[in-house]
Amino acid sequence: MAKERTFSDALNLRVDPAMTVEIKRIAAQYGQTDSETARRLIEYGIEAHRAREAAMLQLPYNVTSRETRHGDPMKLEIVAQWVPVELPDEY
Repeated sequence: MAKERTFSDALNLRVDPAMTVEIKRIAAQYGQTDSETARRLIEYGIEAHRAREAAMLQLPYNVTSRETRHGDPMKLEIVAQWVPVELPDEY
């Protein structure tokens, strides 16, 4: 059985009604509380932000804008895909 995480810090967020509905919908899909679902979605957002930062750092050192060497604009595209995973024995 996976070790349960404990949380000691609290962060109060104000969200709009549409976001509340979406969090509740996703929570119902996974049988989780709204709080657990919001925490998971924030974790995903942080992971995506960090991936974006890493992608920017991988650009050549002399690139000062988000353009190719020919002056064409670039955009960062984040892709989600299913990949195989090995689960620990106690899972």
